[in-house]
Amino acid sequence: MKRYLLIGATVALLAVPTLAFGGSSTTVGVNSNFFNPQNVTKTVGTGGIHWVWNGANHNVREDNKLFYSGAPVNAPHTYDVVPSAGSFHYYCEVHKFVGMQGTLKIRPLILNKTASSFDVRWSTGANQTGGKFDVRYRVDGGAWKMWKNDVTIAVAKFGLNNRPVHVSAGHTYEIQARSEKTADTTKTSGWATVRVTYAP
Repeated sequence: MKRYLLIGATVALLAVPTLAFGGSSTTVGVNSNFFNPQNVTKTVGTGGIHWVWNGANHNVREDNKLFYSGAPVNAPHTYDVVPSAGSFHYYCEVHKFVGMQGTLKIRPLILNKTASSFDVRWSTGANQTGGKFDVRYRVDGGAWKMWKNDVTIAVAKFGLNNRPVHVSAGHTYEIQARSEKTADTTKTSGWATVRVTYAP
């Protein structure tokens, strides 16, 4: 009896992160020479991307192979990714030049906003679209400044102890994040942006 209770408790604990942070997947059809929808915008932690093959001789490849389904295959087939923050252009290697391309735009997630700080999450920790990250910011539309460079952490607090800047009313803060290959940080996604406004 005790053994079954322990197993049940372990299974329940393992399920909590998925339930609390999984969201619902967005399905993308891998059709004859096009993806449907072609462009998807989501926020980190609101679910993965689920590609479903409806045609023959297709695959899914991000420009820098931050995600890659492998060699082209026929339906029935599926491929799943939990993306971190960034803008990811991808295509079918066989049909790229007839327009079989798509874009995922995954915005950072803002959490725990207070009068002087907020948390920024740029990855769920799954690291399926990169294992390192760059995060930058700007205030009131000014110049972009680097906050985190080639980091492996998934979340940090913006404004704590005035780092990287003092957060206060009457200002707008924009945060951009992108994902990188762990072994080659020149292989990156594009940037994805989230805006945090503090009313006067």
